[in-house]
Amino acid sequence: MRLLSAISAALLVATPVNAVAASGEITFCNKTPHSVFVAIAYQQSDESWMSRGWLSVDADKCYDFDTAIRVKTFYFRGESTYQVHHTREVWGKGKEFDIWENSNFQYYSADQKVSKARFVEFTKAPDASSDAITATVTFTADGSEVSVTDSQ
Repeated sequence: MRLLSAISAALLVATPVNAVAASGEITFCNKTPHSVFVAIAYQQSDESWMSRGWLSVDADKCYDFDTAIRVKTFYFRGESTYQVHHTREVWGKGKEFDIWENSNFQYYSADQKVSKARFVEFTKAPDASSDAITATVTFTADGSEVSVTDSQ
């Protein structure tokens, strides 16, 4: 998979996180020994779906996805590819959205198959009871964990 070499051009700016996420922020943490590449999907105000990726999260680091996103919930997918036995780990199950494997992407109407894109599964985060979810997704070797703090 050419994902690792294709991520050098940054569509998403990785912002290191040293404290608890601020109100309405979506943070991804990586507790694996290899980089994890993250994509998210969320419903826009017109009820269409957008998918975006890739945010590279280094081992033992946490980064905000995009501090301007304000949604009640989101879906996420993590992928990690490394050279030991050409192993690939994937975090994501449930609803399918479009992604582009070889470079960064932003798809509108992402829940509808787009030519040249790949339809893959994403995992749903919990719903916020307020207008904007504040969530931290932590990728581990055994899966992923999501902690949510509703913003007020």
